[in-house]
Amino acid sequence: MRTAIVSGSAKGLGKSIALALAKEGYVLAIHYRDSADAARKTFQEVKKISQGSILLQADMTREDEVLKMADETLAKLGRVDLLVNNVGNFIYKDFGKTSNSEFRDLIESNLYSTLFASRAVLPCMRKQKSGHIVNIGAVGAERLQILEKSTPYFLAKTGVYILTKIMAHEEAKNGIHINMISPGSLATDIFKAKEFPMGRAASYHDVTRALLFLISGDAYYINGANIEVSGGYVPGFKATND
Repeated sequence: MRTAIVSGSAKGLGKSIALALAKEGYVLAIHYRDSADAARKTFQEVKKISQGSILLQADMTREDEVLKMADETLAKLGRVDLLVNNVGNFIYKDFGKTSNSEFRDLIESNLYSTLFASRAVLPCMRKQKSGHIVNIGAVGAERLQILEKSTPYFLAKTGVYILTKIMAHEEAKNGIHINMISPGSLATDIFKAKEFPMGRAASYHDVTRALLFLISGDAYYINGANIEVSGGYVPGFKATND
């Protein structure tokens, strides 16, 4: 039995990833913080495919709650083969109008949640001598994009990129693979199709296919990598397909 925790899997990209993993034979720990109704609906969908899956609630920015979630997963499922760090808030707002509390939330929900969840499952993976952690980043995270309407978000995602690199380096000897997937913008309500080189934003399906590849045997020697799923999109650049 292969098991996976997908943070923020009540809806959106996290839900898509959870359903894709269930179809691949994984037993899921579906996670939510506040979206209880959506989480229950997703859980029921997943349960139709993967009977042993469980539903968990936690604030991923609180280390005690993350540790409790990991302990509950181990108690009910026995192991953790995959952690997908999908949680992370986003705002599109001028930097000068971004409050301190909003700045803190972006850093904590994207960076701290990834750190806490990874450290919570790594002891189990070390004992197993195997495991995958896939962090969801953002296109441009390797380069630290300085964008006036999303600077705190990119600061956090660059932090996730650095975490991915250092954790992969430290844990490779334990048979653990830690990689990152950085989608082009999924925010179709902010950007228009013509702003993307390939004529559309990234889709959930694009991201899930990349993830399934990274956790497959075909990607065995890929560790510490950041896979941009962006169709050539670079934040701050204009598309040339007008």
